[in-house]
Amino acid sequence: MDVLITGCDTDLGRTIAENFSHAGHRVIVAGRHRDDLEVLAKELDADAIAVDMADPAAIAAAHDQFPAHLDTVINVPAPTWNAGDPRAYTLVDHAAEWRGLFDAGLLSAVLAVQVLGDQLRSGGSIVTVIGDALREGSAAAAVKAAVSEWTAGQAHYFGIRGITVNAVAMGRGAEPGYEGLGTTSPSVSAEIARLSLFLTTPAARHITGQTLHVSHGALANFG
Repeated sequence: MDVLITGCDTDLGRTIAENFSHAGHRVIVAGRHRDDLEVLAKELDADAIAVDMADPAAIAAAHDQFPAHLDTVINVPAPTWNAGDPRAYTLVDHAAEWRGLFDAGLLSAVLAVQVLGDQLRSGGSIVTVIGDALREGSAAAAVKAAVSEWTAGQAHYFGIRGITVNAVAMGRGAEPGYEGLGTTSPSVSAEIARLSLFLTTPAARHITGQTLHVSHGALANFG
């Protein structure tokens, strides 16, 4: 299976790429930082594409590097905004945070699917990762709601070709203080990677248009 994974210059993207590679799939890693990508590509014997998936001009410039045919696209957010304590944000900071998170979490996925959707083989998969722990009313929570709605709509569109479209998000178990149901809980990144991989398998062909959560086994309303 040919899998393109964006955001591979983040820890989460790297974990997902390693998971797919170790499962025997051909991986193409994409992200903004060429040096990080080249190290990962060498480790996984993968191809690398240095591109900002939230920048239409950058995508157009890199278009010839994308494979002509793909089985799976995994959209991993790569936020660029980190201004410290939100309580000290200026109005400009708040605007930059919201725009940055929407660009990384939603716009990059929308543009990736717009560019690569026609190159997906029938029976393929699209998975969009929502990588932030959510605080009610936050920009990250708004991004999650937008990604979930967009995912449901894309599932109807791509379902004609037998392509599943899902989102994977952090659940309540990602919150501090919850140790998980097992004695050795996997990391959230590892859980997201495994669920993303599962959603591309024949066993998950009946799942589409959904936002699924990884949570160390926590109920949605625990605590």
